Amino acid sequence: MFLYSIIFPIISLIAISWFLYRYVNGKNSLASAILWTVLWIFVIIFSIFPETSFIFARLFGITRGLDFLIIVVFVVLFYTVVKLYFRLDETQDQLNTIVKELALENEITPDEEDE
Repeated sequence: MFLYSIIFPIISLIAISWFLYRYVNGKNSLASAILWTVLWIFVIIFSIFPETSFIFARLFGITRGLDFLIIVVFVVLFYTVVKLYFRLDETQDQLNTIVKELALENEITPDEEDE
């Protein structure tokens, strides 16, 4: 048994418990918690039974299991970056709205300027 067959499941269980803890405390959505839990369960499966990656690779028409895992990692990273981009864009819009409202509330009129 390889060292990664022991370490990856432990890390995965910690990650799953962390995502579930964040969901219970309202910091993650249910969909996000389910998505990350499923991905970490696949990490557990692939680290304990590496030959299963070949089965999944063949289902998607990929020749090697490692290629399949690399593609999955890229897809997950791409999803995460796109999600962060949209969240950042939304936060920037909210910040612009707040700044505009504060600027209008604290507007200096010509009458106040003379004082």
